[in-house]
Amino acid sequence: MGHTWFFWAPFILVLLFWETWVRYVRAFSIFKRNYIVLEIKIPRDVAKSPQAMESIFAGIHGTGRSGNLVERYWHGWVTAWFSLEIVGDGGEIHFYIWTHDFFKKMIESQIYAQYPSCEIKVVEDYTKDMPSALPNQEWSIWGSEYVHTMPDAYPIRTYEDFALEDIGTKEEERKIDPLSSLFEFLGNLRPGEKIWIQILTRPAMSDRWKKEGEALVAKIAGKVVKTTPNFITQIVDIIHGAILAVFGAAAEPSKKKEDQFRIINLSPGERSTMEAIETNISKIGLETCIRWIYLARRDVYNFLAVPAINGIFKQFSSQSLNGFKGNGKVVTSVNYWFEETRNTLRKIRLYKAYRLRSVFHPPYNGRSKPMVLSSSELATIYHFPGMVVSAAAVPRIDAKRGTPPTNLPV
Repeated sequence: MGHTWFFWAPFILVLLFWETWVRYVRAFSIFKRNYIVLEIKIPRDVAKSPQAMESIFAGIHGTGRSGNLVERYWHGWVTAWFSLEIVGDGGEIHFYIWTHDFFKKMIESQIYAQYPSCEIKVVEDYTKDMPSALPNQEWSIWGSEYVHTMPDAYPIRTYEDFALEDIGTKEEERKIDPLSSLFEFLGNLRPGEKIWIQILTRPAMSDRWKKEGEALVAKIAGKVVKTTPNFITQIVDIIHGAILAVFGAAAEPSKKKEDQFRIINLSPGERSTMEAIETNISKIGLETCIRWIYLARRDVYNFLAVPAINGIFKQFSSQSLNGFKGNGKVVTSVNYWFEETRNTLRKIRLYKAYRLRSVFHPPYNGRSKPMVLSSSELATIYHFPGMVVSAAAVPRIDAKRGTPPTNLPV
């Protein structure tokens, strides 16, 4: 065997170092790119529902591309991801989108198409205004990430459930924006208090979540969920089919009648759940991680901000469908074994992950658990406020952005 090492050693080395190589080329590809932060300001008289954001997310979904084998494993190609961010800073509220500069024109065109009067500009990354490592003697932080309470195919409460669809500006009082409470809370932060909310998203390249939804619908309807059979199962099915053909051919129609009876006699709750899942999986999906951090100087730190944020995100939950809960592997609070040391390490890790916008790839992707949200779900938790939101701290522009007259001399 010692004389044949040159035959088997390369294969062993490939198996040992393949994952290391993939991580290296992807990290090199990611960190050589130039990323920018876009700030969006909207006019005061915008009366658009989150449905406008769905069109923007459709444009983001169009960036989904896996790349070929050479691109993925030699050039380090990764599917582009974006960070949708809402920041409360001492009573002021800002909307940002973090992206590769290659997608700047695409993002701007998508936003201007839906909000032609808004203002978009490249700004410095606000996270760089803070120390590179927190917590420290001056600043304290607390944060978490959210995960689904149910499988991804179950929808959360969306803007349609809050009567926030386009119904005309004269009926503005009928609308309920689920983000109103968030904007009101962020607008009341004191100087020295900050809340950063980060929604990292990229196109869902797999339809696994849709297949799970189809299986759930079939299960509720009492249908047999079809799976890919193995060899033994195929043999059993052949034998079973032969027996039915000889002795029990009439059994199959009775089974169909049983399925029809089950569908007809679904309870209103079961029928509503089926319809909600089917509507949800009919839309485009985006792999998403929701992350937030509360930062405050130690003399103004108020832990009540933590249950307040959790309560705001609870309003998207439904008893029979989906909702959000904290990711226990990421939350900056533990209550057993070296609590103080572990809490500090978790805070440092979460803070660095936020600044790097790292979740889908190393270095900070091991504990996160991205979920798939449909375009309407994502538009519900991240959209620009309309006239129904009256928080004074929401950034607005007084003048509308217009186009020059066509007959202007050049």
